[in-house]
Amino acid sequence: MLASKNRLKKKINFARIEIDGSMCQSRSFGMGLYNRKDNGPSCFGFIISTKISKKAVVRNRIKRIMSEVVRINLDKIKTGYDVLFLIKPSVVKLDRETLEKETYAAIIKNI
Repeated sequence: MLASKNRLKKKINFARIEIDGSMCQSRSFGMGLYNRKDNGPSCFGFIISTKISKKAVVRNRIKRIMSEVVRINLDKIKTGYDVLFLIKPSVVKLDRETLEKETYAAIIKNI
């Protein structure tokens, strides 16, 4: 699980990414990036709608997998970024390994 200092918590942070950030698209998710231009730890948020799956178990599983990839690779990620993952419906069909690889590739490529 991501440490508290690495999680996006407030609505204003989510809104700032939407307004001032840039978007990168992957096959299974969109990734909103906002460079805060400071040396604080990078923060991450995950949005997955009930339209993706009605079952909370499935939605939470996807968030856990993606946050674990982020946690393991925090030392490779630059500081000062707010990152928001917007999950697409195609992610439900992916197995764990594929989702991990895609998440890792998107993080390393864009941050």
